[in-house]
Amino acid sequence: MEGLTKPTHGYEHGLLCCHQGNIIDVLFSFCCGMCSFGEWYGRRRPADEFTTNAVLGSLSMCIPILGCYCLCQERKASQTESGTPESDLMLIFETCCCACCAVVQERDKYMKTKGEPKLITY
Repeated sequence: MEGLTKPTHGYEHGLLCCHQGNIIDVLFSFCCGMCSFGEWYGRRRPADEFTTNAVLGSLSMCIPILGCYCLCQERKASQTESGTPESDLMLIFETCCCACCAVVQERDKYMKTKGEPKLITY
């Protein structure tokens, strides 16, 4: 449960402290979470397929169970890339606890580690 308030797994802030990130991105993720996830989902794939992947990512968030599954899978892939994976049960719990906060964490981590191509709110 430490990851809810303290930084773990390569993130700059805990899951429930997502408001400490880029405030514009936090507002974007909370007001339009499916678009926020879709953009991040698309940017993690080849640039020539960005639009298709961004739309697919956004649409997946419209179906709650599918959205939770996709977000869990992307978080797991992101954590595996950075060498800090966590257990599947923790991923599911954190994602279901606050999906918007999870998206904010992932977008923030993406911009700090890759940064190109840039996300819309950075």
